[in-house]
Amino acid sequence: MRSERGFTLIELLIVVAIIGIIAAIAVPGLLRARMAGNEASAVGSLRAVNSAQTAYSTNCAQGFAATMGELATPPATGGQPFVSP
Repeated sequence: MRSERGFTLIELLIVVAIIGIIAAIAVPGLLRARMAGNEASAVGSLRAVNSAQTAYSTNCAQGFAATMGELATPPATGGQPFVSP
């Protein structure tokens, strides 16, 4: 007699369907986690900018810089660009 080894088409289709269901459940959660990570990174960057602006305002008599470019531009009276201590 012939040995019957291997999987039937129905068995393979069931496995593919199960993998599809698991993927449909997992992918939205992974996308939400990625978005939450991006949001946390953006909040951290904004806090760093706020801290740099506050340090600039405290150490320079001109107050807050109007643009980010002003933080790297040497003052009109000469000297070095602002570097936070």
